[in-house]
Amino acid sequence: MLVITHPYLPGKVELERDEIVGLVGRNGSGKTTLINSILCQKHNVFLDEQDFCERKDYSLVSAVFQDPSSQILATTLEDELRLMSHFHHVNFEIGKRLMGPYFSTDFFKLSDGYRKRFVISSVLSYGPEYLLIDEPLSNLDDEGIKLVLGSIPKGSLISEHRTKHLLNLVQRVYLLSGDVREVDKEKLEDQEFLRRNGLRGFQIEYQRGSPGSEILDVQVGLRLKVREGEVVCLIGKNGVGKTTILRKLSKKIYSVFQNLDLQFFYETVADEVGNDDALSLFGLTELRERSPFTLSLGQKMRVLIASAYASGYKVIGLDEPTTAMDGDGLQNFVKMVELLREERRGLILATHDKDVIPICDQIISLS
Repeated sequence: MLVITHPYLPGKVELERDEIVGLVGRNGSGKTTLINSILCQKHNVFLDEQDFCERKDYSLVSAVFQDPSSQILATTLEDELRLMSHFHHVNFEIGKRLMGPYFSTDFFKLSDGYRKRFVISSVLSYGPEYLLIDEPLSNLDDEGIKLVLGSIPKGSLISEHRTKHLLNLVQRVYLLSGDVREVDKEKLEDQEFLRRNGLRGFQIEYQRGSPGSEILDVQVGLRLKVREGEVVCLIGKNGVGKTTILRKLSKKIYSVFQNLDLQFFYETVADEVGNDDALSLFGLTELRERSPFTLSLGQKMRVLIASAYASGYKVIGLDEPTTAMDGDGLQNFVKMVELLREERRGLILATHDKDVIPICDQIISLS
C-alpha cells in the first residue's frame, strides 16, 4: 500500500496496487502539493509501511506532473525511451500508441496536448507499481483523452478537474477541502456537492450572444472574422494549428497562451491584473498580494484571463483557457464572457473543452 500524508492538511491518501483512486478539489486546495510529495522535500510518503524517501525508488512510485517540460530528458519520445531503457525495462509500444505519428517528433515542436502525451507515455513505459498523475487530461483532444484513460494502470492516483471522466475510471475518491478525506464516488454526480466544493460537472447556465458589427477581419491561414459581442471558437485535434492561429493574431488582439509562467511580468497578482473589478470577478481578491508564480495552474490561468479582460482590448484570444480550471473558475469565466458581450468586445477561444462549447456563437473546426 502507498500512503501519502499532506504536508499542510490533516488526513491522508491510501492507494492499493489493485485500484485507481481520484483526487479532487478547488484550485489551490493542495492537490499538486500532495502529488509533488514524491519529490521528497518532506518525508510524508510511505510504501508498504516504509519511508519511501529513504530509498526514492522511482521504478516503484513515479508521477506525471502538471508541466510536461519539467520532466523530459531527450527531445523526442523515441530517444527518451532509449535513454530510459538503460535503467528500466521499457515498453516502446505504449509510446508509439499514445504518440502515433509524433513518436519521433521534437518535444518543442509538439502541441501542448502531445507534450502531455509524451510525458505520460514515458512514465507508463517502464510500469511503476504506483503512479501519481496531475491533470492528465488537460489540453487533450477526444482521441487523446480516450487513449490516456485506456492506458492508466491499476495503482494510480489521478488529480483531475473533469470529474465526469473519473466516474467510470476510479474506485474511490478523495476530496481536498481544508483536509484530506474520502468521499463517496457517487458524490461526483451530485450537483449540489460539486457546486458547494467548487468542482466541475454541475450545470452552468449559458447565454448566447447577439453579435453586432464586425470588429476584426484578418487572414491567418483562414479568413477569421469577429463581430461585437461574439465568441468565436477554434476546435480540432491536437496539433492542427489552433495555437498557431492565435500566435499570428497576437499583434492585433490581446492573447493568452498555455505557457503561463512566461506571461507574468509583475511581483503580485494585483499588479499583474491591475484592476480591482477584474480581481473580484475571478475570485482573486484574497490572492492579490501573492506572487503569481506561487499559485496553482488553475489560479495562474485565472490571473492571466483577468489581465486580458482588464486590458480593454476590443478582441481577446485565449488558448485552452479552462485548462486545470475548477468549477468556481468556470463560473467566473462565463460571467466574464457575459460582460464582454455587454461591452461589445470579441473573444476567440482555442479549446477542446466541451463545457465551453455552448457559449460559442461561431465554431471553426480545423483539420
